[in-house]
Amino acid sequence: MRIFKLAIFGMLCASLTACGGGGSTSSAPTSQSSAASLPPVRSVVVSGKLSYDRVPHSPASGLDYTRTVQLPIRGVVVEAIDAAEQILGSTVSDETGAYRLNLDSGTDMRLRVKAQILSTNAASWDVKITDNTQDDALYALQGSLANTGNNARQTRDLHAPHGWTGQSYGEMRSAAPFAILDNIYSAVTIFSEIDPNIQFPELDIHWSTRNRPIFGNTSEGNIGSSAYHRDGGGGEIFILGHENVDTDEYDPHIILHEWGHYFEHQMSRADTIGGPHALRDRLDPRVAFSEGWGNALSAIITGDPVYRDSSGREQGTVFSYDVEAEEINQPGWYTEASIGSIIYEIFESQSNGTVDIAAGLTPLYNVLRDEAYKSSSAFTTIFAFADALREDDSLVPSEVDALLEAHSISGVGANGSGESNNGAIRTALPVYKEVRVNEGAVQFCSLDDAGIFNKLGNRDFTFVSLPQDMEVTISVVKVSGREDRDPDFNIWRSGELMHSVINSAENQDLFQGHLEAGDYIIEAFDSRNVSGTFSRRGDSCYDLTVEG
Repeated sequence: MRIFKLAIFGMLCASLTACGGGGSTSSAPTSQSSAASLPPVRSVVVSGKLSYDRVPHSPASGLDYTRTVQLPIRGVVVEAIDAAEQILGSTVSDETGAYRLNLDSGTDMRLRVKAQILSTNAASWDVKITDNTQDDALYALQGSLANTGNNARQTRDLHAPHGWTGQSYGEMRSAAPFAILDNIYSAVTIFSEIDPNIQFPELDIHWSTRNRPIFGNTSEGNIGSSAYHRDGGGGEIFILGHENVDTDEYDPHIILHEWGHYFEHQMSRADTIGGPHALRDRLDPRVAFSEGWGNALSAIITGDPVYRDSSGREQGTVFSYDVEAEEINQPGWYTEASIGSIIYEIFESQSNGTVDIAAGLTPLYNVLRDEAYKSSSAFTTIFAFADALREDDSLVPSEVDALLEAHSISGVGANGSGESNNGAIRTALPVYKEVRVNEGAVQFCSLDDAGIFNKLGNRDFTFVSLPQDMEVTISVVKVSGREDRDPDFNIWRSGELMHSVINSAENQDLFQGHLEAGDYIIEAFDSRNVSGTFSRRGDSCYDLTVEG
């Protein structure tokens, strides 16, 4: 249905509809003035070009509307509809934004261009841009209702303008959904070149002019930030659109970073716990890997290693950093800057003092899609990823090792055995501890030195291997720290959460139950360092035992 119409131009109107908010211009169909003298035809070919405004970043600041370029709207669903919105014909635009429809002559129709890329070929995808503040209505660009007449061929073009008037956006802001979508089209087509039979799960990307950096009800636009949200087995992306505050529709790195989380979650395996993060943060290694992957992928797809995020008044401010940067603050297995640089340098590196591998995207794709990687008993960290890379025939293991060493990463194997860089967190090593059934306690600690929730030292990983199915008792008892500490733990198996032992008991926690034979990870932490206020944070250590 149509939410609202935003603009009328001459004899044709074009609007971004409910399909959403915005507007467009359209060329008129070819003249029908001589139709009466032409022999009757049963069908006509309606064709044309679709385009949108792309606003680039300036070299040193935010968006530069004076350098706007028109780019083709690629791979989208194009429909001819009648006055009752019945579909008369449909197709998909090509790489140049061109489309072609065969329609009956003498038919009243309008062109509708959906903000949806669709492929039902061997390589398949279905990505939609919807308005989360309008009941997830699909955005679409529409031309006017006009008769196909009796000409065998006619041209109808549609263009989506950015709508910037100089200090603010006007009513027409129709380019935004197509700008977002075009980045995703680049990503899926690049991956389909590696795997011609790749099948991407459906994806909804929610954008609205009301999407602002306030956390709350997403249906009201309070999305907090552009982000990928897991939703059970699926997921969705939200993109900021609040003008003069923070808009991301023209920030390809932001969009592709979030799509990278979708890829990792939907196509591979993602153990990240999410949460706030920054380049200089010492992070939980699962978070560091996921964020670094997103940063690197955005550079790979755009072909630009300089990551940019515009914001502020007139979208004139920019945060930027070079994914390929030679100097990284506190490099290591726990920083997204190191992980992003490593992954990007495996793809492509221009001699910058580290190791040049330049193996392309294929080995990265192969690892992320590999069943052994996805079913590993270890978490998805740079250690598990690098361990799988060493098995790829296109790479030289010693070069992978040298690249890791350049970022102060020395651990080997999926569990990072022998790692020597503790990130100035005294209890961060070893990366994984090991506890044996009925063989006494192993001590772990939870520290808040690097921050809380998802930072290095908050959580501790301990392997336990069960030789057979058994009833087990897993016990955690405080040995140091204040009296009001609250230990909790999760039990994982190959990335699947088996049990979550969360309660309010102070200083100890307990699990009693049946576990099948196999390898498990006990992720233990002090809840005060995960969700507590500053006054309740602090260091504490515990004895962990497993009996069966």
